[in-house]
Amino acid sequence: MDVVAQMRKFVEPSSVAIIGVPRSPWTIRGTTIDILRNLINQGYQGKIYPIHPQATEIQRLKAYASIAEAPENIDLAVISLPRDVVPGIVKECINKGVKAITIVTQGFADADDEGKQLQKEIDDAIKGTDTRILGPNTFGTANAYINFSSSFVATQMEEVPVGFMCQTGVFFPGLVGLKLIGRAIDLGNGCDVHFSDGLEYFEQDVETKVIALQIEGMKDATRFLKVANRVARRKPIVALKAGKSEQAAQAAQSHTGSLVGKDEIWSAALKQVGVIKVDDIEELGDTARAFHTLPSIKGRRIGITTISGGLGIICIDACQKYGLEIAKLSAATVNRFSVLCPSWQNVSNPVDTWPAVGVTKKASLFEVQEIAAKALLDDAGVDAVLCILGVFVPSAEIDLRQLVEQASKSHPDKPLVFYLYGLLANEAKNKLEETSKTLAFPSPERAIRALGHLADYSEFRTSYERL
Repeated sequence: MDVVAQMRKFVEPSSVAIIGVPRSPWTIRGTTIDILRNLINQGYQGKIYPIHPQATEIQRLKAYASIAEAPENIDLAVISLPRDVVPGIVKECINKGVKAITIVTQGFADADDEGKQLQKEIDDAIKGTDTRILGPNTFGTANAYINFSSSFVATQMEEVPVGFMCQTGVFFPGLVGLKLIGRAIDLGNGCDVHFSDGLEYFEQDVETKVIALQIEGMKDATRFLKVANRVARRKPIVALKAGKSEQAAQAAQSHTGSLVGKDEIWSAALKQVGVIKVDDIEELGDTARAFHTLPSIKGRRIGITTISGGLGIICIDACQKYGLEIAKLSAATVNRFSVLCPSWQNVSNPVDTWPAVGVTKKASLFEVQEIAAKALLDDAGVDAVLCILGVFVPSAEIDLRQLVEQASKSHPDKPLVFYLYGLLANEAKNKLEETSKTLAFPSPERAIRALGHLADYSEFRTSYERL
């Protein structure tokens, strides 16, 4: 069985055995009862087999005394039991013919000598078989497209084309402002299933357009870099590499039992193979959303409209920081906007629209912004446009949405993004992003940073297409 077929058992199971489900929902060891409840509540349509040595029914589902007594053709077994019994249960699953096993239990290779010995028993058990192990110490897998999650906490899933792979389950319930899960894999300690396996699965998955990673360390770095280099030529890969400082690296090694390595080495290696490295959770979310929402960027030349010269200066600094250029406007673009401006204004990029509103009174704020944005989009020397705009009246939401719809039709190859502020900024942001054609960022710097990553990836893809 090839890697992709093996991984489908974890991410797209048609049947799941939950081993260690307590009869009472109030038992202290309630992890597996929560997994079972979540599967039911999420609307998972596959077959579910609770396993308990004395129970005949749990949560209105027929229960089985052991995995051996459950029906044939079980795709995935999820184990949450005391660590000392886990190796024996793994062997029972192998004898049953189960090819995918998720171990939720903690305390193996990342723990004491006894845990390391138990881990060795598990490793020895699967040698020479087609059975794969995810974990231990994992939330497992999630798939919004089939309403599946093996997590014992409610998983924040959306049918977004992002394949997410991590080494901590904290992403499964969702962090503030970050719901990345279309399909997800928590590697946990990664005793058997590694980042490379997940990348190969996401490479072949037609619904996954972007791959996001949270990396603490790994045991298969050489294979990972080779696979990542191949996959990145087809799909963008965004990686948050944790454990930069020595203290954090030690904590990461203790958490996963994986090799961590120096941050500067990781940075160079990831860049070389085309992986976009980010520094924090916000950047991970911004970048993944940018890749699955915005069109690819053709170059690094950015056009900016703003009603504040100060914000324009901030944008210039951000462009320099993230490797973008302030586009030089054509004479036609300058003339097109100059008709609205006072005679003393020197029109340049970033385009300051406030004088046209505050001095000449020839047009409303939005009209001026719309003219400026369209002029920048029409300019052949501009590759992407950032609009900085205050939103104070409800009608602006409709106007902005119309602008986005028109821009996506007339310039499908140019990203148009926003930084919105004002009393109604949040409402306008939500309306804009409902189009699935643009993004409104919390700051101009974050918008420009995301565009910078689009440009970096575009250059990487282009370099390989020329070979």
